[in-house]
This record gives sequence, structure tokens and C-alpha cells, in this order.
Amino acid sequence: MPYLPAYLQFIRLFNAQKFFEAHEVLELLWREEKGPDRDFYQGLIQIAAVFVHLQKNNLPGAQRLLETAAAYLKPYAPFCHGVLIEELLAAVRQALRDAPAFTSPKIQL
Repeated sequence: MPYLPAYLQFIRLFNAQKFFEAHEVLELLWREEKGPDRDFYQGLIQIAAVFVHLQKNNLPGAQRLLETAAAYLKPYAPFCHGVLIEELLAAVRQALRDAPAFTSPKIQL
């Protein structure tokens, strides 16, 4: 099954570290989604928001968002729409440990 253009755009923006823009793109898809992918998209939106907070040096906000993102994403583990869920969450946790000199993960499809 091919990926939706908005989903691919989210991944391109996320991987380019344009986290706010990635968040906005996927939010449009999330608002339209009425099926089982809605919480998956919500979790990815929150992962992008984690990095928006990290870019603003707001580590407590980033940590809180990671916990809610993980709650949304874990039911989709181990794999959903090309994303290895636990691998992504581990990479985000590592970025939080490395803050403020974090390296953001790339989402591979």
C-alpha cells in the first residue's frame, strides 16, 4: 500500500529537522483520519513536538511530550507504516539524554 503524500511530506520535513512544519503537515492528516491510524499520527505529531521543545531548550516539556507520544505509539509496535516504533522511541529518548546537543533521529521507510 503506498504512503499518503502528507505522511511522506511529514517524514521529509522531520528528517530535515523542520519539526514544527512536520507537526503542522501531519496534523492536517490527523484531523481527517477517523480510523485506526488516528492515534499513530497523534503519536508522531507529538514526537515532532518533542523536538520543537528541544530546539527551544525546553527539556521538561520535551520529556512530558515523549511520555504521551509513547503511550500513543506503543500499541502500534513493533512496526507501523514503515516506522519501527521502539527504535524511534529509543532514539528520541537518547536525544533527550543528549540535550541540549541532541541529534534527532531519522525516520526510515
